[in-house]
Amino acid sequence: MISYRDLGLLILFLIATGLGIYLFIALSHLTCILKKVRGILDKHESDIDKTLDKLPSIAGNIDEAAVNVKQGVEKAAATVDSIGDTVAETVAAVSSGTQEAVEYVKIISEIVKVLISTFGKK
Repeated sequence: MISYRDLGLLILFLIATGLGIYLFIALSHLTCILKKVRGILDKHESDIDKTLDKLPSIAGNIDEAAVNVKQGVEKAAATVDSIGDTVAETVAAVSSGTQEAVEYVKIISEIVKVLISTFGKK
């Protein structure tokens, strides 16, 4: 007759054995993956070294490009401000000129009315 204790130990042993087998399989797959990664790293080691050597100059180029873009944006902003000021001045000048022209037309029309009324009565 099997006691509950023996049955419990048997179940724990089977669970431990299953976990051990699963762990062995997982470690085996992990080893295969690490071998593939090592092979890729060994195959492309010179390319990786070249890339790592060029990284500081690439970072410097990126910094220079960022500075150039910033300067370009600042120049564009200054140009837009200048154009806005010029347009505002032009509109003011045209508006002033238009008002002067309207005044001249009014004066001329008054002169014409006076002339018509003067010569129209005779």
